Amino acid sequence: MTDTSIKATPLNRYQVLITVIISLLLFTIVVDYMLLSALSAILLPALNLSTEQFGALASAYAFSAAISSFISTGFADRYNRKSYLLFFYFGFILGIVCCALAPSYWVLLAARIVTGIFGGIVGSTCFAIIADLFLLNQRGRVMGFVQMSYAAGQIGGLPLAIYAANTFTWQTPYWIIAFLGLAIGLALVFFMQPLTEHLKQVQNQMPSQKVLQVIHKKNHWNVFLNNAFLVIGDVLILTFDAAYMANNLKLSLEKIPLVYVVTGGVTLLFGPIFGRLSDKLSKLTVFTFGTVLSIGAIAMYSNLQEATFAMIITIHALLFIGINARMVSSTALGMEVPKLKDRGAFMAFDSSVQQLASALAAAFAGLVLYTTTDGYLSRYWLLGLIVISFMLATLFFMQRIQSTIHKV
Repeated sequence: MTDTSIKATPLNRYQVLITVIISLLLFTIVVDYMLLSALSAILLPALNLSTEQFGALASAYAFSAAISSFISTGFADRYNRKSYLLFFYFGFILGIVCCALAPSYWVLLAARIVTGIFGGIVGSTCFAIIADLFLLNQRGRVMGFVQMSYAAGQIGGLPLAIYAANTFTWQTPYWIIAFLGLAIGLALVFFMQPLTEHLKQVQNQMPSQKVLQVIHKKNHWNVFLNNAFLVIGDVLILTFDAAYMANNLKLSLEKIPLVYVVTGGVTLLFGPIFGRLSDKLSKLTVFTFGTVLSIGAIAMYSNLQEATFAMIITIHALLFIGINARMVSSTALGMEVPKLKDRGAFMAFDSSVQQLASALAAAFAGLVLYTTTDGYLSRYWLLGLIVISFMLATLFFMQRIQSTIHKV
């Protein structure tokens, strides 16, 4: 099977419906995941946090998600995917409620751990469902649409959350996510059909045997490492992004939400375009374009001493267009590597690796940077160089993944 196709297979109505539901579901996951970094300029003074403490807070979700995803690797293919997704998504909503009720740093830290235990598995289960329901020459369009959830989060989710935090308290955005998530969860209950086709191929294995089966295959590790490096690069540059704009570039807190609105709008426009190009062209070509664009944007952004509002928006738009191109193409291609009977376990272990990478990256970012007495974040330029090195490494792994697909 190859990465290209002469004619992309059209989606039926049910496939479109499921794509929309999954996108809305992932919207809540994305907003929650991005929210903490977006609120960094508010939370650092509100809770009197150091960069090390905030890095630990940001990584708490990822560490717990990594552990739960790893444990779920041995069980992910044993259940109806719909039921499996519902269990963990409603657990995620419970964690969000705990965040909304958190009165202090330590309680919020515990709530983020609970949220990560459930939320970390939601994304991998959604991707397993996409791999089950859609052909390779459909997945680029589906992932392009699903990636719009990230853009929608920036356009509507994050600005609304930051506005709510500024107007009321920093806990308010979590209440909004919780109620929205409940409505989406109910839509999932009523409209998604059970997914059990993979159960026909599942062998009677012990969970430990399933884990070993997934991690033993060398071609799987091309995807695992590629996705880990993707996450590391994104998390390193974005964890303290809002604080960098506010403290280093002197952008007002009122204008920061506008940055996310504009860059999200650009991402919303280009997501479907990259999805279609991924189905018609080599996914590696789209990925390479996104990598070059991202590296250029990061090289400029991480070395700014001062910048106008227009310059900040422009660089962010270029960066998020590049990130979007990389995520759409790499995810669509990587889904083709595991066999049907291994997809749930593969996605769970991949999620575990990504979450662990995210946790380490967030904590590492807090160690690389340090805050001066006036709030200035020092050594952001060094963080930029580290991010660029990880992005270059992903080109190597994407080439290997595409070569593996062509041999199938």
